[in-house]
Amino acid sequence: MRKLWWLPFVLVFLAGCGQERKELRLLNWSDYMPKEVLQEFEKREGVRVVEDTYDSPEAMQSKLQAGGDREYDVLITPDYTVGTLARAGILQELDKAKLPNLKNLAPQFADPAYDPGGRYSVAYQWGTTGLAYREDLVRGPVESWAVIFDPAQQVGSFLLLDEMRETIGAALKYKGLSVNTTDPARLAEVQALLLETKRRSQGFAGGTSIRDRLIAGDIAVGIAYSGDILAAQAENPRLKYVIPKEGATLWADALVVLRKSPQHELAYKFINFLLEPDIAAKISNAIGYATPVAAAMDQIEEKDNPLIYPPEETRQRLEFLADLGEEGEIFNRVWAEVKSR
Repeated sequence: MRKLWWLPFVLVFLAGCGQERKELRLLNWSDYMPKEVLQEFEKREGVRVVEDTYDSPEAMQSKLQAGGDREYDVLITPDYTVGTLARAGILQELDKAKLPNLKNLAPQFADPAYDPGGRYSVAYQWGTTGLAYREDLVRGPVESWAVIFDPAQQVGSFLLLDEMRETIGAALKYKGLSVNTTDPARLAEVQALLLETKRRSQGFAGGTSIRDRLIAGDIAVGIAYSGDILAAQAENPRLKYVIPKEGATLWADALVVLRKSPQHELAYKFINFLLEPDIAAKISNAIGYATPVAAAMDQIEEKDNPLIYPPEETRQRLEFLADLGEEGEIFNRVWAEVKSR
């Protein structure tokens, strides 16, 4: 009988496999989670966190459709996409008993309009979408969406945000309409406006790309997320951000658990971890966005900054992007026309 000389090596290999650390897979916006926060969770739970990123909701949805719905455990997604993803069967309805730190959320985020009752999502960060600009490169004041949408008032080269609802919403606000308008006639006007604007622009880019090109001086103006710009002002104080006088969007990004996630229990631990006041403050202080965790506010460095936490007067000009259900298909058609022509 041949001696099984290789058996001890196999047993050692199998033992090593049994000790392999669990892995949490996170799909997130670019530059939207401090590495030290992920490292702290890894150390606490004895796991590995793998983070992949995206720059637009369309890119995120493409990842999910390509099999990411089975690979990722936690997704950070725009508020208005929660309903769409839930109806598509991609999200798991939350077991709130596994999220005791939900008590730390501010009341307005416990029952958000985009996800009534918080059935599928937990707010991660919130902010606004407005105009960013280099004060040394613009040819006039930046107070209105007109600096992009009106050729006569253009103050310099600009980029459009590669995000369907935000950019269409900006055009709707410029025309004095709600960002959630679904009137076909009005959206036909917006389509024509965006096509003309696109021809004068430097094209479309993700939020972090717009931030980087403003810092580099490649453009003078861009549609941008508040936190991307405010966090970058230390690098270049000539970088400014404004909520246009016509109004803008007030948004929240949401943490969701994917239904086909291979690590449901770890996903809940991660979300609960992010709701701890110390962790929530560490995130917001690092990336420049507003926290929905009320219990963290006494640790927030910029809690008095009106561009991060707008006063009530400004909030009156802000709107959430609603989940429009089937009516939202008209936005898809408008966007497809604008991007393809």
